[in-house]
Amino acid sequence: MRISLASMMLSLIAGAVSAAPNTTAFAVRAVRVFDGDRTIPSANVIVQSGRIAAVGRNAMIPRGIPVIDGRGKTLLPGLIDSHCHVFPGAQADALRFGVTTEMDMFDVSRDFKKWRAQRESLARTDAADTWGAGLGVTVKGGAPLENLPPGMHFPTLNSAANAGKFVDARVAEGSDYIKLFIENLSEYGTKRTLPTLSRAEVCAVIAAAHRDRRIAIAHAQAEWAGREAIQCGADALAHMIPDKALGPHFLALAKRRHIFVETTDDVWAGASGLDLARKLAADPRVAPYLSPSQRSTLTAVTKEPVPRFFPTVLRNTKALYDAGVPVLAGTDSPNPATAHGVALHEELQILVEAGLTPSEALHAATALPDVIFHLGRRGRIARGYRADLILVDGDPTRRIADTLSIERIWMNGYPVDRQIERRAAVRQGTIGRPGSKPAIR
Repeated sequence: MRISLASMMLSLIAGAVSAAPNTTAFAVRAVRVFDGDRTIPSANVIVQSGRIAAVGRNAMIPRGIPVIDGRGKTLLPGLIDSHCHVFPGAQADALRFGVTTEMDMFDVSRDFKKWRAQRESLARTDAADTWGAGLGVTVKGGAPLENLPPGMHFPTLNSAANAGKFVDARVAEGSDYIKLFIENLSEYGTKRTLPTLSRAEVCAVIAAAHRDRRIAIAHAQAEWAGREAIQCGADALAHMIPDKALGPHFLALAKRRHIFVETTDDVWAGASGLDLARKLAADPRVAPYLSPSQRSTLTAVTKEPVPRFFPTVLRNTKALYDAGVPVLAGTDSPNPATAHGVALHEELQILVEAGLTPSEALHAATALPDVIFHLGRRGRIARGYRADLILVDGDPTRRIADTLSIERIWMNGYPVDRQIERRAAVRQGTIGRPGSKPAIR
């Protein structure tokens, strides 16, 4: 999806997670557990010092620690959004909806040092942990830099020969992986086009990323661009392809080259003109916890929808999954019809609509991204893993929408207060203003 960088920079903090009791020792008793891979019908889960100390039907609960009755409820790992774009306040918005880790796919702040320190710590925090691509690799005037305001400049690639130096600079800044853009707008079927990386440049960037031991993730929304990225050795596609059904040759290539795909199907639902996100914003399990920024982007509408996108991504999601290509749940927040945190719950529902089981969808937002991105003992409920947890009423392994029935959230074992801190003066962001064109990135 095409994220507006200028709008992203203008979005400020719209809410915060307020203080909660300073304790990281507790137990959840007799709770259904989805551990990231499978469901345990009933178990005790013990948390100590910010990590999971024990999981099991007969796990001994230490005397004197708080105990929560888990009967009729499900304990989930903290959710992982594998594609988003952070801005001030975004990570706090995410955490209020149980998204404890975010994978940023283009960020202008490049606050790598702060993010790395937080995710390596088990201290109390009011924000989701973050990994980031930093600045993506693109050409002058190309996506997503085609509409920069006067005076704003970012480095761009000018030749395949300079790809190594360009990627080395991103790694030196702190990029955890490399994002590159293969985008000329052809998937929209319009006369407007954008300059984009040449095939030689795509291949050179990917080779340079691999030399620097970085995953190369390609923004390639058109089928031809996705095929080119895979042929050049990309590790991942940043979006589900919306312009045409993926044929057997594409699926075989994706499987053979061991790529993974970040879904972002929710943003294509919005670009297709569907009102899924607006209904989500009105859900009584959601509405009280939305910041003004979340509400603004979640209820934004696309001025020129492309109805064919959504049925196409549903078909392609299932086709890739059935072909054995890993699909990771991502939202592309904060594009129109998305919002940090809450949109990942919608993405899970869409994955089930595409044909995944609820447990398979949950796996795509928990244990699977941990394995692929090497996130370090998160995304699972198992001994030694970080105590990033969500307790929900009901059973989302049978009814995926039950992920929204949140009763408690913990980050590093600390309880998260979901109430939004109201401020006298909050500057509203302009991301995804109603009536804006799709900004798919």
